[in-house]
Amino acid sequence: MIGRLFEVVCGRDPPVRNAPSKEEATTDGDREMANAQSGATTQEGVRNGMIHVRVLRAIGLPTMDYGKRQDPFVLVQLEGSDPMQWASTDPAFQGGQTPEWTEQDNNELEVFYDATQQNKHAILTVEVYADELGEDLIGTGQVNVTDIVENQTKTPKDVTVRLKDGLSGSANRGEVSLQIWYGPAIRKAFRAAQRASKLLDARDSFVATVYAIIAGGCGSVCKYFQLPSDFVKKHRKISMALAACLGIVAAGAAAIFLMIAVPTAVVAALTLPFWIIPFLVTSFFTAPVWIPIVVVIALFFGFISTFFLGLGVTSRPVRRKGSLWTTKLKHSDVGKRVVYEKEA
Repeated sequence: MIGRLFEVVCGRDPPVRNAPSKEEATTDGDREMANAQSGATTQEGVRNGMIHVRVLRAIGLPTMDYGKRQDPFVLVQLEGSDPMQWASTDPAFQGGQTPEWTEQDNNELEVFYDATQQNKHAILTVEVYADELGEDLIGTGQVNVTDIVENQTKTPKDVTVRLKDGLSGSANRGEVSLQIWYGPAIRKAFRAAQRASKLLDARDSFVATVYAIIAGGCGSVCKYFQLPSDFVKKHRKISMALAACLGIVAAGAAAIFLMIAVPTAVVAALTLPFWIIPFLVTSFFTAPVWIPIVVVIALFFGFISTFFLGLGVTSRPVRRKGSLWTTKLKHSDVGKRVVYEKEA
């Protein structure tokens, strides 16, 4: 899961080749290059665009861990894309074996279709994970959307994807109901913003994995302390509330730290020869010793606060709300004209 995220965010779009226009192209090679520049394939006449996937529900999902709550989420990726184009829903809270996803769960996904890369086929791989950590894969399946892309179908088409324990597996792992259609491409500037957002997803997945490892180690130790463990299980809501409060406080402190310390460090580095060194030297010889100590401590706590504030602002819950508002904005009349490219 993490490897895929880092592969996506670290990858680069293929370089754009300069080519003559269709009117000036005289050879087959020139025509192909001109079509690539305009976002269309020579064989199919399909322009670059966005494959829209609305995740509705899943049925018959197996329970991966009977000792844990199952909050499934769906990940969709376009096979053959480079870098890999993918998107995922939010977890369906307490979805269990029959989860449903709504607009509040960011269930409308978009993956960029590059007509110059995909040649003739467009295949989506659908994966369902048991929880937000993405450790337990419930099942995976594929759906061929070539007809939707070639016909540039704008009306949502109902599709059911049967899940297996692997692309070559045979075990039945339930099924997912989707609606799929094709639309104009998002402008390059907004695609770059999407990649930046997925870098934060990679960070969160890495943190979640580290947390899972630490939690697993603590779990093996906590078995010797049965009383706290029983209290957590018995008072789950209280434990979750305390954990959420601590997380918010930590994230806010980190964000404040980054907000203050980073600009301070930049200014300090640029002006170091002009005032910082003379100030410290003067303070050392003339001022009480506590003044430079207070300055250093203040800078330190400012740096820490900015760090936690940055984590809070870029935390997953905040990004989910931002994604929900962004989706609503993109689907407005103004958003469609600003975010998406004009149709031919």
